[in-house]
Amino acid sequence: MSKVVSYWIAQVLGWGTLITLGLIFQKGDIQPEFILEAALFFLSGIAITHLYRSIIIKWNWLTLKLIKLIPLVLLVSILLSVLFFSADFMMDYFLGRRPIILNNSGKVIFQILSYASYFLFWSIIYFGYHLFEKSREQEIRNIKLIATKNVAELQNLRTQLNPHFMFNSMNSIRALVDENPEKAKVGITKLSNLLRSTLIAGKKDLLPFEDELDIVKDYLDLEKIRFEERLNFSFEIDTELLKRNFPPLLLQTIVENAVKHGISSLSQGGRVYISAKMEDDNMIIRVLNSGNYHPDKRSKSTAIGIENSKKRLQIMFGDKAHLKIGNYADEVRTTITLPLINI
Repeated sequence: MSKVVSYWIAQVLGWGTLITLGLIFQKGDIQPEFILEAALFFLSGIAITHLYRSIIIKWNWLTLKLIKLIPLVLLVSILLSVLFFSADFMMDYFLGRRPIILNNSGKVIFQILSYASYFLFWSIIYFGYHLFEKSREQEIRNIKLIATKNVAELQNLRTQLNPHFMFNSMNSIRALVDENPEKAKVGITKLSNLLRSTLIAGKKDLLPFEDELDIVKDYLDLEKIRFEERLNFSFEIDTELLKRNFPPLLLQTIVENAVKHGISSLSQGGRVYISAKMEDDNMIIRVLNSGNYHPDKRSKSTAIGIENSKKRLQIMFGDKAHLKIGNYADEVRTTITLPLINI
């Protein structure tokens, strides 16, 4: 059932219940004109509260904090009750009944406050429902985020702890032990740092961008030992972005794909270029790597990794974040766009 249909059903049931209770507790015989007045009361209630709903939607009251919303609701409830009182007065006049005596201010105020209580009750139900829905939607988003984050963590752990990756890295480091012991020590340190950082980062929702860059640099340094002159990489980073929050292992996943499907498949090797700039209150990260992008030839794990990264951005930032990948000149360009987040 759509929300629009549910809304109208709630309107009819709510005002219908109020009218029914009025008929049940009516003293004496129910006259035909009273039935007509009840019907007009029913239609007026629906019309005025629907107008109220239009105001709420047009002025985005559902996004307001309670401290601002409560005074507005009280004020509008009084104004609507005055409008409702006027409509009730006109109904009595056209039905030929003696209306409430206007010179009796006490009765007028009491009647207006009675009507105001209807609109206050309507407001509590309406805003309460939307508050509940908003809370439920946020809970669903959090569950999805946790699920995709766990998948991302598992995929990265599988990659980093993959026997092939470990074998290649350790072989590269072992080859350096005799010819360059100091460089071998650095390689071992880089490998341990990478594995430790991956485990720690995978448990966080966000981390400083500079920490993500450290993970990427350790990864590229290790791959440099393996590919030697076949791999060249460079960074161009806006220093103002270093303290901004960033989804963990997102950039590392993109860079790993660049090496795995770009550099390693080229006999002459190539380059990986990473830039991060601030544009229109957004963080724009671009990864350029040698090679060509062929989505149909990508492995299943790579396709899942890219799609999972897109889903993470969608859940965390909605339409404000994007991940695009495609060919650019003779290279593959991956662009990550996300809103700036302070640490």
